[in-house]
Amino acid sequence: MTKVYLSGSESINNEIKEFLSGKAEFTENIESAGIIINTTNFPEYEKSEELQYIESATPNNVPILTSSLCVSVSEQCRLQAHPARLIGIGLYDTFSKAKRIEIAPSKITDTAILKNAESFLSEAGINYSIVPDRVGLIFPRIVSMIINEAAQVYSEQVASKEDIDTAMKLGTNYPFGPLEWADRLGVELVYNILAALQRDFGEDRYRPHPLLKEMANLNKKFY
Repeated sequence: MTKVYLSGSESINNEIKEFLSGKAEFTENIESAGIIINTTNFPEYEKSEELQYIESATPNNVPILTSSLCVSVSEQCRLQAHPARLIGIGLYDTFSKAKRIEIAPSKITDTAILKNAESFLSEAGINYSIVPDRVGLIFPRIVSMIINEAAQVYSEQVASKEDIDTAMKLGTNYPFGPLEWADRLGVELVYNILAALQRDFGEDRYRPHPLLKEMANLNKKFY
């Protein structure tokens, strides 16, 4: 059974431990780990410090699965002496409820490293998709943009939050409405994904609505 060392968000780390219970052995000794998982999404400086420590404390052939929702893997590679070890992964609160996890190797991720990471996921019975290395990956990016539009509709008092969510669930057959998704993902994470997209692409369509920024600053939810 693969030994896994977790670094980063306490809530996501606890979810991983429950998700992989009986499928992986978790260790506090980073030097003995066969897989490293870093779950920090923001702030960027904190993530960089964690990755630098991980790199200094582990052999170069150990894969590092690093959440890349707010910072792409290629950008995370800048401060790494051995960036070929990094593989992006989409981790957020409630990620374990999804039917599939997204992973994103960079263009310089070592083939053997990626193969080892894929073997770990497969042996643990985790369904995954390999997606391009872009901020937000696929599902979180699209959902965050829908949430942003819903936040604007809500702030303009066009409809109540309940009506917005009900309309989207009935109209799209989604299991949750956009504002419900915001609470499940975390409003602060949604804000940071959108801010990163706006920074990377320079397009106004990604600009976070001021309501999301205010709620993120105040640690508020829609419900």
